[in-house]
Amino acid sequence: MKLFTIGSVIFLSFAFISNADEMLIKNGAVVAFVGDSITQFGNRPDGFVHLVMDGLKRGGITAKALPEGIGGNKSDDILKRLPGILRKKPDWIVLQCGTNDVGHGERGVKLDDYKINIAAILEAAEAAAVHVMLVTPSMHTENPDSANNLKLDGYCDFIRTQAAERGLPLADWNLVQHETIRRQSSIKGLKVTIDNLHLNGYGNRALAETLLAAFGMEKEKIAILSKGWADIPSMAPVLNAWNNPQYKISINDYEILYRAAAKEGKSVEELVKKIVAEFIATEKDKAADE
Repeated sequence: MKLFTIGSVIFLSFAFISNADEMLIKNGAVVAFVGDSITQFGNRPDGFVHLVMDGLKRGGITAKALPEGIGGNKSDDILKRLPGILRKKPDWIVLQCGTNDVGHGERGVKLDDYKINIAAILEAAEAAAVHVMLVTPSMHTENPDSANNLKLDGYCDFIRTQAAERGLPLADWNLVQHETIRRQSSIKGLKVTIDNLHLNGYGNRALAETLLAAFGMEKEKIAILSKGWADIPSMAPVLNAWNNPQYKISINDYEILYRAAAKEGKSVEELVKKIVAEFIATEKDKAADE
């Protein structure tokens, strides 16, 4: 698979894509996206929550998103607020947590307790007749060999086991994320995140693709949708703070910078910093000559 999809496809110009009869989710469904800050930021206009809802709509499914991501949440936090989520009567819960359980160190949640929390969440959802899609947790940094990512393997394995034993749909995002980063290992700079944790445009697009596939959408139809998402201004690791990105460009525009940076053997962030520094130096020289 190539890293980049070259060429522009206008987001609003797609023909209607229908495979509603093949999808697990049905018309009128309310989908609660439950998780931590990755899910919270996924509810931004460029985030995976909106991309999934767009994909469902174009797949013939009219659904409503219920954003339930809160920054810093661990599995125990989600278990505590689950009754409030269930009172909102979702038909589906898309559950992703575990990154903070590991990433918070001593303040995190050990694997044995994580298993208890996840099982309790699933049992409460089942008692409320709410469908659950399990999502393996996002990586903690883009380094697959970091201590936290190695530790996270056990949490991901438990999610996979629960999906298999309980007959629940699984979106194996952690596996997809590892594979994407490995495929792009020769690329300078961050691959799917803006800060080694929260997703950039590529990450949001890949997670949305993974979720739609788990809902039953065909790969070919997801690929058509994904090309259009490349025109949405999104988070990129360029002159941004992860918690409040002020400067957004589309994936297609980002790739213009990428190609220019590659010619100089730089990452996009390094190129942009160089451009800004050169501009400031030029303006200073102009002022000195006046």
